[in-house]
Amino acid sequence: MSRAASTTAPKKVNKPPVTVSTPNPLLEILDTTPHPRGFKNPNYKAPLRRNKNLKAVLSDATNADPNRLNPTTKSMQPTYQNIESAPSLRRGNKWCDVTGLPARYTDPKTKLRFRDGEVYQVLRNLGAGGAERYLEVRGANVVLK
Repeated sequence: MSRAASTTAPKKVNKPPVTVSTPNPLLEILDTTPHPRGFKNPNYKAPLRRNKNLKAVLSDATNADPNRLNPTTKSMQPTYQNIESAPSLRRGNKWCDVTGLPARYTDPKTKLRFRDGEVYQVLRNLGAGGAERYLEVRGANVVLK
């Protein structure tokens, strides 16, 4: 019987008392939730200068006068259509004939360019005509008649 009596009687649950606090001015300043902010800035304006795509750049180059002068130097300005410009004064890079990487050394016997000692050993072990073929690929071969 004690079991039936306990199920019918409601249990009392202790709830914390609800208190209404006075507004804190510091919390009102720091609180960002009641102030909705939009994702976009309403005062934003897109920049006036836009990037050109390749088609626009090429059409501008073909429509431009190839004989126009640069106002600062009074000389011809190179364009895509005008390749008659002064040669570069910068020295060209030397590339390894075997690996294609920048070469630091030149073999005095075969005149082949190489990067390091490992490639030099490969050049030393080339068969007959191997060095001439590498020079021919580079365009530095000498044909004696």
